[in-house]
Amino acid sequence: MYRSPTLFLALASLLFVVSCAVRAQGAQDGGVTDAALPADAGQLVPEIATLRSLYAGTPDTWPKAAVDPGVEFVEFGLLPARTELDDHSRAMALLGATLFAERRLSGSGQISCMSCHNRELGFGDGLKTAFGHDRKRGNRNSPSLFTVGLLDKLMWDGRSNSLEDQVHNPITNPIEMAGNIEDIERWINQDPEYQKRFAEVFGEGRIGFGQIAQALAAFQRTLRPPTTRWDAVLAQGGKLLNDEQLLGLHLFRTKARCANCHHGPLLSDQKFHSLAISFYDRQLEDVGRYSVTGDPKDVGAFRTPSLRAVRRTGPYMHNGIFPELRGLINLYAFGGGRDRTAQSKTTNAPPPVHNPLLTKLELTNEERDALVTFLMML
Repeated sequence: MYRSPTLFLALASLLFVVSCAVRAQGAQDGGVTDAALPADAGQLVPEIATLRSLYAGTPDTWPKAAVDPGVEFVEFGLLPARTELDDHSRAMALLGATLFAERRLSGSGQISCMSCHNRELGFGDGLKTAFGHDRKRGNRNSPSLFTVGLLDKLMWDGRSNSLEDQVHNPITNPIEMAGNIEDIERWINQDPEYQKRFAEVFGEGRIGFGQIAQALAAFQRTLRPPTTRWDAVLAQGGKLLNDEQLLGLHLFRTKARCANCHHGPLLSDQKFHSLAISFYDRQLEDVGRYSVTGDPKDVGAFRTPSLRAVRRTGPYMHNGIFPELRGLINLYAFGGGRDRTAQSKTTNAPPPVHNPLLTKLELTNEERDALVTFLMML
């Protein structure tokens, strides 16, 4: 059972009881009122009994999340249902699944897409950063593919706008799969089994790399994270949460400021933010989205990852520097990292710009534990 400092939380609880009364009246009138939480609710931690009242129902009845002005918050919700595949689409996705495990797409004949995106490892590889051709190590973490079919932009820096386009990057990258498109098209057109399967999906004719990309994309669009307790909470209400999970949910939406970037069904705003961990002018330097846009505000900015099934997708961040979720919480509590502001010696990119969403947080050890417990449920 969560225990709180008596005097401070007694006052906090009183404020929440009042807010519950306002909320209950609003519900009777047919909707949730904007006055469901006090203005400074982000800094108050109510008693568990009060939280149970506030979060008993489904997300559409919960108090509004305490986010910064300008944040386009989308309420938490279930992921879109899987699209029912017709026979043709199913055949293409199955072909893509075979290609996903095909080692001959790599220059060495030893690496497949599955090497870095293993189903048993949350469609990642469980490594800080990935090893590729000739055991060369990249500078970025292999992101989970659980929600890849629902994203607007792909890769940590958003350089690809579609799965079909994204496929080219790892297959041809010299430090990833190091494949050669002409060589791939040559051998696949000589393979009787692939000739048969591609003809079933695309019709007779020469197999081109574009068709390979379409099949791989079709398979990846079928992927979804495993069903968790979070899905039950979204459908049936917060009454299913235990005390620590409930506290973590409330902190996530208020005091811990997580909901500024992690919201909606994906628990991601799909935008690009700097957390001041691009190691500017240091060994692990990565200028992030700036390499795509050339916009100074994008120096060190990376796509907000989905938190669905996050307990299965570590290590965390674009460079995998956090093996555990507690490290993430500590980073945000500290107000982000500390990028150098001097001009880097290894890039022409301007100095990183401070992210106004990053502020130092006064989170107790118990609150940090509760946040981790909540994240582990997602």
